[in-house]
Parts: sequence; C-alpha cells; structure tokens
Amino acid sequence: MRSVRTHESRMLGYAIERLTEFDDAGLSRSIRYEVLCPATGAVLASQPSLRAARRFVIARELGEARADQQIQRTMLIA
Repeated sequence: MRSVRTHESRMLGYAIERLTEFDDAGLSRSIRYEVLCPATGAVLASQPSLRAARRFVIARELGEARADQQIQRTMLIA
C-alpha cells in the first residue's frame, strides 16, 4: 500500500493535508484529511472530508479562545 500526502490548504495557521492511500493495483482506497499543528507540525486530527477538517480547526480555536477568557476572568477576580 502506498500513501500520497498533498497540501490542501492553510487555515488560521493550521495546515490541512489530503492523504490518499492506494492499493497494490494502484487504485485509490481511501482519502482522508489531516490537520497539522501550526507550532510543531504534529497531526492533531484525521477527518473524512475537507469540510470536517476545517470544522475541527474552527472548533479548536473557539475552545482555545474560551479557555483564555476563563483564565482572564479568574485573574481579575483574584
């Protein structure tokens, strides 16, 4: 089995790559999209579609923003 990795897009610093796997006959067996960390390049998620990969990036960034807000509120109270 052979895999081909293709840069698909960049969103909010995250790279999204299409990973296409081919069987021994050269036929495409599966396609998935991997989201890579902007700081380290590590794979954060593997999604079945480009749309799902983009949603993952947005959800992750919204989660980070919420966490930052909660930390700031805690610092103001203390």
